[in-house]
Amino acid sequence: MTASTRRPARQSIWTPLAIVLLFGVFLVAAVLSTPPPEPIPYDLDGAHARGLLGLRLWLEELGYGVQRIDGLRFNPPDEAALIFVYPNQLAYSTDEAAALRAWVAAGNSAVIVGPDEEDRALVETFGVRLAGENVFESTLAQTQPLIPDGAAEYEREWFMPAALLDLSGAPQAVPVLTVEERGAVAAVQRVGSGTVWHLAPGVDLTNSGLQGAQQGDLLPAILRGVPEGATVAFDTYHLFGLSRVGEQIATLQDWLYRTPGGWATLFAALAGGLYLVLQGRRLGPPRVTVEQTRGRQAAEFVEAMANLHRRAREQTDLVRHQQRRLKFGLARRCTVSPDLADDLFLDALAHGDPPLPEAQLAAAREILHGLARRPGERQLVQLAAAIDDLLQSAW
Repeated sequence: MTASTRRPARQSIWTPLAIVLLFGVFLVAAVLSTPPPEPIPYDLDGAHARGLLGLRLWLEELGYGVQRIDGLRFNPPDEAALIFVYPNQLAYSTDEAAALRAWVAAGNSAVIVGPDEEDRALVETFGVRLAGENVFESTLAQTQPLIPDGAAEYEREWFMPAALLDLSGAPQAVPVLTVEERGAVAAVQRVGSGTVWHLAPGVDLTNSGLQGAQQGDLLPAILRGVPEGATVAFDTYHLFGLSRVGEQIATLQDWLYRTPGGWATLFAALAGGLYLVLQGRRLGPPRVTVEQTRGRQAAEFVEAMANLHRRAREQTDLVRHQQRRLKFGLARRCTVSPDLADDLFLDALAHGDPPLPEAQLAAAREILHGLARRPGERQLVQLAAAIDDLLQSAW
């Protein structure tokens, strides 16, 4: 190989290396310039302060199954016994709020955090809403002994800041925790045969509330009417809105358009396509000119036909050869005609002069039946070895 032939090869290597280097630089720049994603409030997998990972793991540790209500429509699952409803990006419709109330009235439980005025259907269905103010009193009092082993009073830092619930539309709702005499932050309501717990934001069993406060006292009271091992559902359909994932990456398109890795992948695809266009490369095998063709040798035709028969699993000639070899070998031993059909041939061997022993006759019958079943290449090799052993033992 001359120096003139080496030079184009080296030049062709530098072009893809430059593309790879450019791809790496773009990826690093995209990663460094992308701010970290904002934590999603009430995310069941979120370990941040406003996430619900601690609550989900606690429920699973207690033996409850955790289910997410998502999909294209909101339907309370029949197998669930408790549903958590957190402040929503997608408001409840009138039919959905009525379906939730009917599900609770059938003997189930629900925990509703809020809601605010934007979730009008939920407010009108249950009669409880946020009062629209935050309070800064120092203590919270347990007005009803509904929290087992709970304290009579809690410091305000537990619920800082503390929003209030407006229970004026639900006179049957019973306050459980109140901010002195200003109003309730937790209440319980009977709906038919079921129970609804109303919680204000800040008393919502998030990671920070469970870790740095005493909000865990509420969970045993909420689970009091839930059977052991039952399914607990979280309404993620309304929680994250139409996207059902908030700002999370849900599809390949989201990953391509909204992540540094996706941007780098799109850039690499564009750069690779541009490289192919500039180099004039075809996506396929190279075209062979007439001057490069040559005639085939006879050995190539023989090899091609052999491979064709092997791919088609046609072993007819080999099977016929092994049958004749077996029959001719045994015919000389027992003085019978090798041209008989398999069944007649075996019968002749059994009554030949001398007759073939029973063990050898059974082996011959098994071999002939195996050859008649169109064996594969490996089975044919095994049958040929069995024929060799049988002919040796027959003589």
